[in-house]
Amino acid sequence: MHLARLHRSPAAPPGRRPLRSLLAGLTAAAAMTTAAAAPAASAAPPEPLGPQVVRTDQPPTGYAVTFRYEAPEGVESVHVYGDWFYSRPESVTCQDCGDGRAPSQWLPGDIAATPWQILPMERGDDGVWSVTVPLPAGSFRYAFTHDCTSELATGCTLHDDPANPWQIQPQYPGAPGAVRSTVYVPESRKFPTYDTDYQAPPRPHQAGTLETRRYPSPLSTNPAGVHDVVVYLPHDYDPDRPTPYPTLYLSHGGGDHSTAWTMQGVAHHILENAIRDGAAQPMVIVSTDFNGLPGGNQGYVDELRNNVFPFVEQNYNVSTRAEDRAFGGFSAGGSRAYTLMYDHTELFGYHAAWSAGGPQAGQEQIDRMKDVAGGIMIGTGLQDHLGNIAENSQRNAAALKTAGVDVDEFNVPGVHTWHVWRPLLNHYVRDLAFRSTTTDVAATTEPVGRHVRLSAVATVAPVTTSVTAPSGTVDFYAGEQHLGSARVRDGAARFHKPVDAALLDDPVVARYRGDDLFDESSSIPAEAG
Repeated sequence: MHLARLHRSPAAPPGRRPLRSLLAGLTAAAAMTTAAAAPAASAAPPEPLGPQVVRTDQPPTGYAVTFRYEAPEGVESVHVYGDWFYSRPESVTCQDCGDGRAPSQWLPGDIAATPWQILPMERGDDGVWSVTVPLPAGSFRYAFTHDCTSELATGCTLHDDPANPWQIQPQYPGAPGAVRSTVYVPESRKFPTYDTDYQAPPRPHQAGTLETRRYPSPLSTNPAGVHDVVVYLPHDYDPDRPTPYPTLYLSHGGGDHSTAWTMQGVAHHILENAIRDGAAQPMVIVSTDFNGLPGGNQGYVDELRNNVFPFVEQNYNVSTRAEDRAFGGFSAGGSRAYTLMYDHTELFGYHAAWSAGGPQAGQEQIDRMKDVAGGIMIGTGLQDHLGNIAENSQRNAAALKTAGVDVDEFNVPGVHTWHVWRPLLNHYVRDLAFRSTTTDVAATTEPVGRHVRLSAVATVAPVTTSVTAPSGTVDFYAGEQHLGSARVRDGAARFHKPVDAALLDDPVVARYRGDDLFDESSSIPAEAG
């Protein structure tokens, strides 16, 4: 991918004449001789193949992507096929319905809706096919078709972009998942569209390592006896760090496999941007594959427990504690997420189910979820009508909250696409996963004249093993009366103050406000004495 940028030549260093001054000092005769002897100007280099992102400062989006593709000889027509057709949210009343407008007709408030459609490309004098597509901000998947006559590319073979391939190709023959390439478009300040900076690829020196790994799996039928994961090690990952890393496990949906979350979902970019912004701590991402595992959801759970966890924890510097693991899955992967959060809460400290209706929870399952060490997230695209997913997801979240389960419900406009799952992951990484804390308080009193001197120490600790300690402020209360505040230093906030003895008829409570990396928490009331 080539991102067009404007460059400004730096000023010449002090004491050094600019190049144009030196050229101006040449004599006219020398200049004429040089011009006469110079060979004819060489031809301009050919335009590169692949996508070129260009800032246009033109409506509707301020950016465009020019796709250049060299098709085989004999191909008479080429189209680009991408997930960039748009609808008004209110017009999406069923799966694969809506306005279906081309990106050149994008309007503020639009959602990216299915189905994909093809756009024609033109063959240039150099034999290269090209088209320029104005696009709003975000990550987009695309492919090319040859001599395809179906508007929806039905029955047409899809070709990825050889000038812009995925970093990791499918790991075994017959691996599900359509052939795709991806391109990222930034947001225009002049024509704002979507706030998707969190999806931007990091600069090469700030990126981590993406690995495809094969591990022994007695349960796997395809490939037989082995299975695959994609592992992302964050920037500056240290295999010898004394404090092991937390691990985020992700599941794809139906029709995909373990490459999906990093290639289409850009999960590694989302994580690195969150780390850069100070909104998430470094963690290892493991993208799993539920294909070829018998036993449905329970078979997948067994695979995690018996094969995936041991392999990851033996080969990477990650924690073996459940509190240091988070899980997230969408669609069919969201169904597996429900099985984990309902019946196997002990395997993860954090759970997330996205774009999945899921069954209603029974009382035993509700009781287990109340004891989850970290947190639970449920989210969906608000226009996801595939099997009434949007309605059922919101119904489940409401029922769990009514039952007393602490659920972080986060929904976004959109349908059953990556344009929904990327922001859901971003919210999970920045606002829930590995952020939970506990706060305890110990309080004593000493008579001081007509008052008593309260000495309280609040201990604030992360639920997840972390190299970073919580910071910020703790507020101390007696009942609803605010007694004062203290800063957290080395995991503790110390409060000393004379107070009216009558206030201490209520227990002392410490409430930690949270900081950029850690969530708020409150103490169990402690009697002063």
